[in-house]
Amino acid sequence: MKAIVIEGFGDPADTIQLKDMPEPPPPAAGEVTVEMLVLNINPSDLLQIQGLYGVSKPPLPFIPGGEAVGRVSAVGEGVKGLAVGDIVSPMILNCWVERVNIKSSLAMKLPAGIDLKQASMLKGNPATAVALLNDQVVLKPGDWLMQNAANSAVGTFLVKLAAQRGINTLNVVRRDSAVEGVKAAGGTAVLADALDDARAFRKRVREATGGADVKLAIDAIGGAATGVMANALADGGTIVNYGLLSGEQCRIDAQHLIFRKVTLKGFWLIHWFQEAGRERLAETYATIAKGMADGTLTTPVAELIPMAEAKRAMSAAGEGGRAGKVLMTTLAFGFTVGNG
Repeated sequence: MKAIVIEGFGDPADTIQLKDMPEPPPPAAGEVTVEMLVLNINPSDLLQIQGLYGVSKPPLPFIPGGEAVGRVSAVGEGVKGLAVGDIVSPMILNCWVERVNIKSSLAMKLPAGIDLKQASMLKGNPATAVALLNDQVVLKPGDWLMQNAANSAVGTFLVKLAAQRGINTLNVVRRDSAVEGVKAAGGTAVLADALDDARAFRKRVREATGGADVKLAIDAIGGAATGVMANALADGGTIVNYGLLSGEQCRIDAQHLIFRKVTLKGFWLIHWFQEAGRERLAETYATIAKGMADGTLTTPVAELIPMAEAKRAMSAAGEGGRAGKVLMTTLAFGFTVGNG
């Protein structure tokens, strides 16, 4: 079978290797074999391959990929609730492989009719959006939040979840061509703004919201953008940073923290996994899976690229200006949808 292997950190398109690996043995007691179908490529994957993600680098060599959807192809002794053919989300961090044995408790069963492309994105981005919306600031229907990178996968999910709750969203994108897509997803207001002029941005926010207080800002960019968004927050507001798309650390003027009582927080989904508890996780993912199955909680897909062309997939995923996610497909996916 094939797996994507990293033996040295660097540019993903240059660094990744598609290697032949031994087939997994028959699953042991309590295990299942998962045959991967669609592999998601997240910014965190690209950063990890560069050695820039988290507080430490993974030991080399390693198989990357934090997210995928697969099908159970074999079941070990004593496994209950899973059968061959079930579609599952593997709750592991080394997903870019054709087949793998995992504990049955780490194979989350999904609705039979779920779209496989959407299901490959279930674990990370929508859960991040749920946690950013629900766990940071108490918001009521009619309240406002703002976010940058609003046309990203997390941004799209957050727009849809907020709209379902009657929460207004002020959404910032980098280019005019992205505005209509965010509006179509349910964004209350959408601004194309470079986030390089704090005073001008504050004025635009007040105009877009009718002067309403914005209590929460979601920041995926970091760098100067953090401070620009903080300047447009209401006094006592909270800005939550969950990414550094700028490649720079968050920069925020101390006056916002000291005199305006603005709070700057960081968010990492791994910590949320550890703190949420089994019941909350099950409830969250059941809701997300239902939304994906009925089409109310989806995000655009820009391109499906075969795993055999993984280098091209890395380049495509790293490019700006895309109108959706870049996903990789295995040979098994082709057979699943009748293309093999």
